[in-house]
Parts: sequence; structure tokens; C-alpha cells
Amino acid sequence: MIEIYLLEALAAFYQYGTLSAASEHLHISQPALSRSMQKLEDLMGVSLFERTKNRITLNETGKLAAMHAERILQSEEEMIRIVRNYDSSLHTISVGYCAPGPMMEMPAMLSSLYPGMAVSSEIEEEEKLLKGVRSRKYTMAVLSYPVQDENLVCRKCGSEQLFISLIPAHPAAMFRDTGVSFADMNGETFVIADQVGVWERITRKNMPDSKLLKQSSLDSLNEIVNSSSLPAFATDLTLRVFRRESNPNRIFVPLTDPDAKLTYYAVCLKENEKKLRAWFQRNAESE
Repeated sequence: MIEIYLLEALAAFYQYGTLSAASEHLHISQPALSRSMQKLEDLMGVSLFERTKNRITLNETGKLAAMHAERILQSEEEMIRIVRNYDSSLHTISVGYCAPGPMMEMPAMLSSLYPGMAVSSEIEEEEKLLKGVRSRKYTMAVLSYPVQDENLVCRKCGSEQLFISLIPAHPAAMFRDTGVSFADMNGETFVIADQVGVWERITRKNMPDSKLLKQSSLDSLNEIVNSSSLPAFATDLTLRVFRRESNPNRIFVPLTDPDAKLTYYAVCLKENEKKLRAWFQRNAESE
């Protein structure tokens, strides 16, 4: 049986091309790397290298062996990742979100339904969320679109409406009851949270002439909103959680475009449907 460290040595030499570069990458001496190469040849019973006085290179057989070594190492990494994700899933409900709104309420509900489990949450791109569900990185993901896959369960889990946060003197504030469109606000400068998920793509698409001043700190964001006349964003979810009364100096005007309302879908592997049954039932009752 070929030991993993020998495959790592071969793959490193294939990638870096010289003993010195490969040994530096592996943090071993050149003589130790040379011995590994020789041991690998002995185990395989074939020559993998062309050796001259001052140089060693892979022959065609060696290149083929190196390509297979890389595949084996990738498979090993994949195995470790899958096993770790599975072990984590036994003790943790890990949820990835495409936007921050659902993340404001779902973790507390999950914690109440599963008091013996840890609940982890993060915002990520939707493509990575779906991939993470399939690889068991996430127990469940919240996406802005439904997924049809025989290996997945997909259920509607709420919606979210986008609002513009304005000072009362802003001309668009008078439309708080009827709403405004993205086009009406295009070209204005907005202050926005750093992680808003799919909402950033939607606002940039519909207001290409607007500047978005991203703030990584929510405290900084709130300070700017409270002390400036710059428009900002809110949603019916964030207003419900934080309440409109938290900032009486702002008017919240709904955006009327179809893109300003998202429907969310909870997606998980079928094998996790039983584990999440209590949450799915609670979610169905609240719809």
C-alpha cells in the first residue's frame, strides 16, 4: 500500500517542477524528498523519473502517476470534509441564508425547537448554499428561488418586502402609502450594510446609477442613518424585529417593483427532512 505522504511528495514535485521548490512547499529537506521519490518507484516497480547529474524530471509514466496521485489526494480531502460535515450535523443545525432578514428570526425558533442542538448561521451566495446542502455543510439553506431535485426537500418559508428609509424632508417620503419604484430612486446614494445577500445584487441591477456606501459595522450604519440625510434600506422583517419606533426620524417607503419582494424557500437533503420535521411543521403553521 502506498502511503499518503508519498503521493503528496509526487504531487508536489509535479506541481512545482523542482526538488527545491517541492521540498520547500512540503517543509522537508531535499534528501528526504529524494528518498520518498525513490521509495515510490520501488513500491510501483517502475521508473518515474529521468535523472541527470544536476536535474531530475518526471518521465511520461511519472506524469501519469502524478495525475492519479492528485486525484487520490483530492478524494481524501473530500472524504475528510464529508465525514466532518456529517459529524457536525449530528450535534449542530447549520443554516445558510441568502439574505439577513430570515436569519433574524429563524435561529431563535430552531433553538427553541431543538434545545439540545447548537444552531449556526451564516450568509452566503446562493450557488454556494445549494452546494453546501448537497455536501452536508448545511443542514438547511434559505434561498430566494425554489429547487426541484429528487434528493432535496424544498418548502416555502416566508417572504420579505424591501423599503426605502428616508428622512421626512426627502421628496419621496410623501409616497409612504403608495410606494416608489427602483427607477424613482436610481441615482441616489444609499448607505447599506456590508452583508445583505441577494438584496445587493437586486439593488445594483435595478439602480445601476446609485452609489452604495457599504458599512461592515451595524453600529456605524445606524449612526450614519441617524445622523445623516442619506437614504438607506429596510424590510418588513427588519422593521418587525427592530420596530419602526426605534428611529422616529425616518419614513419607510415600500418599493413597488416585483424584484422588491422575495419569497424564501427552505432547502435540505431528504435525509434531513425527519430531523427538521418540527421546524417544517412550525413554519407551515405560521404561513
